[in-house]
Amino acid sequence: MSSQQSSPIALRFEQLKREGRMALMPFLMAGDPDLSVTAEVLLSLQASGADMVELGMPYSDPLADGPVIQAAAARALAAGTTPKRI
Repeated sequence: MSSQQSSPIALRFEQLKREGRMALMPFLMAGDPDLSVTAEVLLSLQASGADMVELGMPYSDPLADGPVIQAAAARALAAGTTPKRI
């Protein structure tokens, strides 16, 4: 796949490889504790140099996730987080 056809994520990884760096890619559960805090944290991560952010979508039965992510999803759902609101 050429750079013209690559996704923004692939392009970022190509750039990081050229620079000899690893990616800083934190995970954030959307809506935990609420959506306004999620927005603030996303902006802070951007300003702090995160290369990209994995934004978790909360759902009611995250069996494959560990207890920390399960608890974050439960808090986000309790706060009324939905895909449409995200």
